[in-house]
Parts: sequence; structure tokens; C-alpha cells
Amino acid sequence: MPSLWEILSALIEFIPQVFLLYFILTVLEKSGLLGQIARGLHLPMGHVLPVCLSFNCTTMAVCAARENPQRNRLVHFLSLMPCTAQLPMLTFLLLSVLRFSFWSIIVVYLTCVIIGMLVLMFVPKIPTTQKLDPVSSLNFPHLGICLVDTLRQTLIFAKKILLAFAVSAVVIVFLARFSFEFKFVTDAKQSILFAICGVFAPIFAPIGLNQPVLICALCFGLIAKESAVSVLMFFPDVVKTLTMPVVLSLVTFFVFYPKCLAAQTAIKQHCGRKKGIKIFVINLLLAYSLSFVVYTVCGIFI
Repeated sequence: MPSLWEILSALIEFIPQVFLLYFILTVLEKSGLLGQIARGLHLPMGHVLPVCLSFNCTTMAVCAARENPQRNRLVHFLSLMPCTAQLPMLTFLLLSVLRFSFWSIIVVYLTCVIIGMLVLMFVPKIPTTQKLDPVSSLNFPHLGICLVDTLRQTLIFAKKILLAFAVSAVVIVFLARFSFEFKFVTDAKQSILFAICGVFAPIFAPIGLNQPVLICALCFGLIAKESAVSVLMFFPDVVKTLTMPVVLSLVTFFVFYPKCLAAQTAIKQHCGRKKGIKIFVINLLLAYSLSFVVYTVCGIFI
């Protein structure tokens, strides 16, 4: 199982990126350059960076959409786009386990884009008369003011995410290291976490993901997507028994189910608690429904 430090280090890597993103956005906004770029592309400024960043990091994309009048609608789309943190899992399952070609990952990305666009059709658009941002003159911003604004925004973000992440990580690592008798176990299959995952097995049975190892991997993925593949690698004997319908169902569920804790915190911070819960539930139901279809169809034809 991933150690506590390995899990926390995945979060710490976000902080410099968040600071850099906030700083770049602040400089671009105060200099007027971002408005010039958006106007040249005939797009609202708030749509440019979030969509580009979503394939790299959902957390960064959500932060970039903070000033967008349509940010709630845009975040629905961003929450369905696979980020680079999901690539290790996709590579492991599609290329190493199923022996598919690299093009299979491209197909997954394109499928997510199409489904994201379909979901946007059901998300109401906020009425606004502002379509394109007015052209603003270029100027050299005061770097001191930009740094102060950036530091303030980063500290607010870091305070919330570090607290939520640390509490969740400690709980999960503890459950993975101890049994119900509070005895330290070297075999994670005897831990409290795997016992709990076994309870949820009937819920995941219709989509073929009822093995505790798979459920455990998905749980770690909710904290940091990179951790999911490390869980599977600790149990190669289980991975060898996975059939193609199960693997494809796991890929589908992993791609569409809710993003990591960092992204969920960013969504809550910039879109509100109710909207964050709504997006979480929608992603969970969408992932389960699509996985059920994939698992059922593959079970019939494969």
C-alpha cells in the first residue's frame, strides 16, 4: 500500500503549480494580454485556459475558470476530462494488461470529450449579454501586487486542501495497516480497509468490480489518481485474473468517476458546496451507468 508520505507528497506537488497558475493568470489579467488572446480567438476569455489545462490537471483547470461567468457549466465539462494523473492507470490497464495499442488511450480521451459535450446539453446556461471581452490596452503590471494577490489565493487554497487531504489520508492509511482487532498487519487483505471494501462488493458486482482490491484502488484514486495504479501493482496475482470485460469496466469507471480530492476541493471553493456535491454525484452515477453498459456488452460479445 502507498505510505502516508507518498500520498501526501502527491498533494504537495500541487501547491507550486497552483501558485504558478495563480501568478500567471494574475499577470495576464492585469497586463491585458489574456483579453487580447481571447478576443483574437473569438472566445470569452474564461474559456481559453480551463479547457487547455483540463487535460493536464483538473485542479488547475477549475482554478483557471474561477472568474468565468459560466464556470459552473464549464466545470461540468472539466470534471469529465481525463487528466495526466490518470494516465498511469490507463497505460497499465490498456497497454500492459490488455496489450492494446497506444491509440486506445487516444480513443478514451476522444470519447470523454464527446460525452462531456453531451452532458453540457443538459446543463442550463446562465443568461448573459457578455459574449466577448472588450479589447484592453497592454500594460506592464506591478509584480509586487501580483505576487501578494497570488500568495493570498494560494494560501487560501492550500489551507483547505491540506486539512481535508491530511485527514482523509491518515484515516485510509490507518485502515489499510490495521485489522479490526487493532493489530498491525503486513497483508493488506486482512486490514480494516479491505473488510470495508468487501462490504461494498455487492454494489460493484453489476459492473464486475466486486473484488476488494479494485474497490480499494478506486478509493485511493479519490485521494490521488496516481495512487490507484500503485494499489493494483501490489497485487499482481489479482491483476492476472482480471478478464477483459472487468478491465474495460474498470477503465470506464476510473475515467468518469469523481476527480481527486484536490480537484473536488477546488470545485467546492470556486463553485460552492452544493454545486460540488452535485457534480460529484453526477460523475459517480455516470461512471456507474457507463461501466454497467460496457461490462454487460463485453460480457455478451467477448
